[in-house]
Amino acid sequence: MEHERNALALLDSIDRISSREIVDLFHQLEGISDRYPADADIRQRYHGSADERALLAIGQYIETVSTLARRGVLDPSLIVDSVGFLIRLRWSTIEPFVVRLRRVQQNAYIFENFEWLARYSDWWKDVPRPPNDPNYRPDQFERGNAKP
Repeated sequence: MEHERNALALLDSIDRISSREIVDLFHQLEGISDRYPADADIRQRYHGSADERALLAIGQYIETVSTLARRGVLDPSLIVDSVGFLIRLRWSTIEPFVVRLRRVQQNAYIFENFEWLARYSDWWKDVPRPPNDPNYRPDQFERGNAKP
């Protein structure tokens, strides 16, 4: 029963990360660093902006899922195996701005869990899979390979 609950929680998390709403928000956030080229622009125009609202919504979704993964409530390796490319892509969209926002707001913890999950995903994609697991044989899907 516990495995089923964990699987449902994981599927719900992946659904949240890849939802149409999140995709649209990240599309809206493309070029956010260019809209606030200086720290003064962040101080003067960011608060109350559509960009702030979009990042708050992302915080509700992705930062929450990332926190659960970082704390071990959800298995981060399952999340990044499923949607790791998406997580890395989304993080790269906002990372330069978030780094500056942290400095301006003097808060090093803004989106720290999202960043952690993106970095974990980047690390995980290069980690060799378990050598004895038949689901991760390097030659499993080569043409002409008759092994299942």
